[in-house]
Amino acid sequence: MNKITKLGQEFGQYVIQLTSELLVKTGQPKSLSEMERNIRHMLLKLGQFLLSAWLALQENAYAAETSPCPHCGGQASYQFKRSALLLTLLGQVEYSRAYYLCPACQHGHCPLDQKLGLRPGQISAELESLTGMTGAQLPFGQSGQLFAALTLVSVSDQTVAKATQAIGGEVQSQEAEWVSQSRDAAWLQGQQRLAESPSRLYGALDAAKVHIRGQKEHPWRDLKVGAWFTTTMEPPQTPDDDWEIHATDMTYYCDVCEAHQFGNLLWATGCQRQAQLTEELIFLGDGAEWIWKLVQEHYPEAIQIVDWFHATEYITPVASAAFTPEDQQQAWITQVRTDLWDGDLDAVIAAFDRFTDHHRATEAATKAVTYFTNNRHRMDYPTYRAKGYQIGSGTIESGCKQIVSQRLKVAGAIWDLDNCIKTAKARAALLSNQWLAISARREHLSLPLAV
Repeated sequence: MNKITKLGQEFGQYVIQLTSELLVKTGQPKSLSEMERNIRHMLLKLGQFLLSAWLALQENAYAAETSPCPHCGGQASYQFKRSALLLTLLGQVEYSRAYYLCPACQHGHCPLDQKLGLRPGQISAELESLTGMTGAQLPFGQSGQLFAALTLVSVSDQTVAKATQAIGGEVQSQEAEWVSQSRDAAWLQGQQRLAESPSRLYGALDAAKVHIRGQKEHPWRDLKVGAWFTTTMEPPQTPDDDWEIHATDMTYYCDVCEAHQFGNLLWATGCQRQAQLTEELIFLGDGAEWIWKLVQEHYPEAIQIVDWFHATEYITPVASAAFTPEDQQQAWITQVRTDLWDGDLDAVIAAFDRFTDHHRATEAATKAVTYFTNNRHRMDYPTYRAKGYQIGSGTIESGCKQIVSQRLKVAGAIWDLDNCIKTAKARAALLSNQWLAISARREHLSLPLAV
């Protein structure tokens, strides 16, 4: 009788046993929900049995006498079969595999662990990926509760946090590789020869505050967020049109760091999207000085556009301070918005300049004059619309909202800096549809030394 036939018989007997327990020993069910829960528990036990059996089939009946040592390259000698526990998506699974010890370096290893990426005493790569995904979506405490309800596998809040931050750490490792590539002239030349450069690519930058533990003087730090995307949508033709961009191929990146460090990430992620090769590279942002300095430094040929809505935010405060009757306020706002939409920046600046000596409107008007004067070359909205360029930065604002407001700024959240960054990067990977690719990088980790 071969191993598969024997395991099949054992599985059949186990199915009969569990079915008997389910239908007889559990008694009369009180509801359909109870029946569903009991069947789910039964299926989980069957899955554990099958996974343990499948792992057993990966081992030869007779272990080889020696195995190459992964630590020093010598020949390790077979010792015995060693048992291990592994927490998987199907629950806790026990398995055994051949254990080898190297006489040269005195390090042990289990070839099956290396082959399949098993993590004895830890959670499996698949369980890490899925618990990390829930942790990137929800606060860690809520994530563990939801995950247990959906899968019947209980994981602690700490396990969810560790899994989420492990994925975020993997994003950091990938980004470090990208930064290194982006500084390699040979790699850049190879990319230029082989890649088909995009005809039009958008970039956007913004920042949002996060609460960091231990920062007494400045407890709120900027989490800088960047995005790359494409879109086939036409820009709005009036200020009242639909402003939804419907971005495609969206990728986010983020970090808590100084602007010049974030510039390295801007360039490296851009190289992955072939931004340096694109025919039309367009950056959207508000008037923050750090944004345009980075764009000018790394992509000096890019088209720079100030988000329309950020620009219009300067209009109402001046009107409210300068005019008492609401009809006069609204008439002035309408005229200035129209001039801005039509690209008449001289008229816009002049409208604000009228009130720079106004006792109530001076501060707001002076700020507006400075803002529009400094950014007027980024506000040629008629030309941008004629060329089909988007003029709203809703994609990056959405990114900040989804990464910071919805995940990092949950009630009472104060973050360790490193955990904040890793959680944010995990969240960004999820929003960028990169989760499976990042998780795959962790399927075969360098395992700790077996002793």
